[in-house]
Amino acid sequence: MIEELEPLGYSERLIRTSVFRLVQEDWLQVKKIGRKSYYAFTESANNHYTKAARRIYAVTIEHHDDRWLLVIPSFVTEDKMVNFKRQLKWLGFSSLTSGTYAHPSFERSSLEETIKELEITGSVITFSAKTIDDDSSQALKKLVFEKWNLRNLQQQYHNFIKIYQPLLEVLKITPELTSQQSFLLRTLLIHEYRRILLKDHELSSNMLPEDWNGYQANQLVKNLYSKLDKKSCCYIVSSLQAMDGYLPKASIEFERRFR
Repeated sequence: MIEELEPLGYSERLIRTSVFRLVQEDWLQVKKIGRKSYYAFTESANNHYTKAARRIYAVTIEHHDDRWLLVIPSFVTEDKMVNFKRQLKWLGFSSLTSGTYAHPSFERSSLEETIKELEITGSVITFSAKTIDDDSSQALKKLVFEKWNLRNLQQQYHNFIKIYQPLLEVLKITPELTSQQSFLLRTLLIHEYRRILLKDHELSSNMLPEDWNGYQANQLVKNLYSKLDKKSCCYIVSSLQAMDGYLPKASIEFERRFR
């Protein structure tokens, strides 16, 4: 890990400190064999990763359904509420009014998994809702635009496109990258994209500005990813090691990303 991340400017000390913290915070588990330490996701971290991956690598982020999923954690105890709110934010929910969290066009499985994991089944009320007239729809659009700070999110997408669009143009002219370069670029690309996307509210198209940058950013990521994924995988499989040797080939789930 130290060797692979050194080109990105991370020192050995910083990586060791970060990995130690991830172990302490129950994101990574470690197994030592001789002088080597092997790391893997904990069950909790793998659950987080799976939910986030559903959003990051979705085939499309454009939604047309006007139905919302509303969550009211009426009977969640105080000791679990902080974690539940954090999980809701991770899933893309935002506070609509005091005590009510909303997500448009949301696939329910991730929410149901979270409720079961936190052992709060029967403590949360969920609704499927829709505005009943155009006036309500316009009022809701105004509310989410102001309260959910879509202007700032729009600017973040704009900055992302400004940085990565030139890279796509370069790759069209000079497509031959080394496997390590592909790995580094793919790492940066997804890291920067997910930081914005996981704050996105996945609103239906009629709730967003006409020039919404999120769609262009998503297509840009797909185009770049398709040029980086195979060589970056070759680098990962040949460079990183598991306890029983080198890593296996990419899974079927990986092959389905963005497709």
